[in-house]
Amino acid sequence: MTPTTTSTTTPTISPARRRVFILITIALPFIALAVVEIALRLFGFGGYPPFIRSVGTLPLGEQLCIVEPAASKPYFFANPTRPGYAEQSSFIMPKPKDTLRIFLIGESASKGYPQPRNLAMSEFLQTMLGDVLPQKRVEVINLGTTAVASFPLVYQVQDALRYQPDWFVFYVGNNEFFGAYGTASINAAGTMPLWALKLMRAARGLALVQAVESVVRAGADENRTLMEQMIGQTFIACDSPLRQAAARNLQANLGDMLDQVKAAGVAALVCTTASNESGLAPLGQDDVSNLSGASQEEFNELLRQAAACSSAQSAQAVELLGKAALLAPRSALTQFMLANAQANAGDLVAARKAFLLARDLDTMPWRPISVTEQAIRDTAAAHGVLLCDIAFKFRNMSARGATDWELLDDHVHPSLQGQVQAARAMAQDVALAIAHTNGLANTPANATTNAPVNATTNATAPTPIPAQPGASITSLNDPFNWNSYAQRLGSNPFDTYRVNHTLRTLFGIGFMKNNNKQAFDRYESACKNFESTLSPSMLEAAREWQTSKPHAGGMRPLTGMEARVLLRENKTAQALALYQIAQSQVPNYTSWKLEYIYFTLACQERLAQQQFKDAAALANTQGTSTAAPPANFLSQLQMQQAADGIAEGNFLLKQGFSESGLTERYVGRLHQLRGEWSQAISFLLAARLRMTAEDLVACDQALFMSYVQTGNTAAALQLANEGIEKSGRFAPIYQQLRVQLGQR
Repeated sequence: MTPTTTSTTTPTISPARRRVFILITIALPFIALAVVEIALRLFGFGGYPPFIRSVGTLPLGEQLCIVEPAASKPYFFANPTRPGYAEQSSFIMPKPKDTLRIFLIGESASKGYPQPRNLAMSEFLQTMLGDVLPQKRVEVINLGTTAVASFPLVYQVQDALRYQPDWFVFYVGNNEFFGAYGTASINAAGTMPLWALKLMRAARGLALVQAVESVVRAGADENRTLMEQMIGQTFIACDSPLRQAAARNLQANLGDMLDQVKAAGVAALVCTTASNESGLAPLGQDDVSNLSGASQEEFNELLRQAAACSSAQSAQAVELLGKAALLAPRSALTQFMLANAQANAGDLVAARKAFLLARDLDTMPWRPISVTEQAIRDTAAAHGVLLCDIAFKFRNMSARGATDWELLDDHVHPSLQGQVQAARAMAQDVALAIAHTNGLANTPANATTNAPVNATTNATAPTPIPAQPGASITSLNDPFNWNSYAQRLGSNPFDTYRVNHTLRTLFGIGFMKNNNKQAFDRYESACKNFESTLSPSMLEAAREWQTSKPHAGGMRPLTGMEARVLLRENKTAQALALYQIAQSQVPNYTSWKLEYIYFTLACQERLAQQQFKDAAALANTQGTSTAAPPANFLSQLQMQQAADGIAEGNFLLKQGFSESGLTERYVGRLHQLRGEWSQAISFLLAARLRMTAEDLVACDQALFMSYVQTGNTAAALQLANEGIEKSGRFAPIYQQLRVQLGQR
């Protein structure tokens, strides 16, 4: 029997179908990733929030826009739980008629840190320009953002250009090493080319990347400050390529911003940034790597002998330190010691040179260095914009040839006087340029920056601002009283203490304290001296304030906390002064603002009542008649201020800003100040649902008053009885309310 054979044929796939199959196989992972990306975006991951956003329509139809504190968070991919931030502020669109709108761009120094917002350079700039240009409503919108290098600010300027700016003022360049996208930061760019930075930003804008990083980097070391967290490299030698990369990035990014501004037809002022050159010793590890053996011993002996020299032997110290500097030319500390000796000897020209070299040799460059400073000047010149050389101006104001503690609070943040003087320099240049544009100046608009510079002192002769009709321009020229501006904007001992405590904390950081213990001691002593003048209750409030952790919008003002203590102690006039300052230290359209508006008006009401009682008592002793008490002790202006606060609160509630219940509480309280007892009830009822402990008790006391004033004694009694039954340790307060009801 012959076996049968069967032939099997393998089905063939056409080339076209094979290509489709391969494409589908390749595409499937990308499709899956796209699905995950879309899903994660629904949960809030991905992209970059705008630095400025519209939050709603006001009653007259304008759009309220706010500076978004959290917008910079995606740039802090390595420490997302503690990012840098801008202060919240607000303005309206479209821009009101006759408004001069200026955006201030920069980092924490331009933000005003460590001063409160009412004493930041932006506030002084706005006030000074308002003096100089009384026909204008001047707005300076501060976009200063903590701990960023210049790269993220390029996108900030893109956002700001949509909001009808007239000027940009750039105070940029302090964070090119350790800021977000700085060359030596934990959120690093290193020596990456500029195109790679943009690619890196795009990749980190993916929802998938952000979600993964939020898990991987979920924890934050609460014992480490933002400054400590930002450091990626602790030793950057004077010849490190990171230094040239920092200058290159700054020049390119600032140039990009100026190109955007110029294309939009908006004016710009570029400023160099000041740093503490003669007061602050270098922060990084000293570089004496070239020394060994005998040369090391000789070097140490020269330093020992120089340290032993008295102030009368400064010339001898200069000679010894000069020899030491030749042995260790990369030693920043030696140059700093040499500069101090030269300043003591009266040679300020040599001292300035050595102070700046010490700053440049610092292996932890938290201060701008010469190449980054020069990059700012070069960029301004290349783009044909005004340069306000604040770094030079501050050096020329300083007694030791280079900028000192008088104008700087730490390494780069201006002191209160420094904030005023920086704003003055900016205001002079802006006002001069505006006057020139309007045909009111005989001097070229760039006269202050193109004036002849003395090669030895870097000094430029001040150019007087030409007078304009109705303007008090002379207030910005010499003689100039910086303290009068500080007093006008609310400087006070409590905020001085606030600043000193902040700086005590900063100089308590290890690398800050190592070579600058005297700075820590200075602020520690100032804090303790002030604390010794406080009453126990006010000291307790200061201690409580120190335990508060700042969030995206900042820290609660110390002035407001101390004002509440004074009010409880019936020191109403003193409390009023601090509440008025506290109002200027928080953003508009926040529950904080409503709280301070309420307490300011409540203090004014109490003072007016006391004044009426005193007048009635005096009339009674004299046997004369007195007028009947008014229905409301607030003036017409104060009643309008309460109404404006209510309108702000209603706007917040309409937009859904009602997480804590504080907005409802203070809207209700403002209604009560206006005598609108029934209108207050619904707000107070809504507020108490979110209140606990002392806040709930205070809210119930206010609600009780509204019930009594509207004749609803049953509701008042029920509220008091529930409080007695359920409030625990607060029950006596509710018992007192019931007693008051019985007395009525």
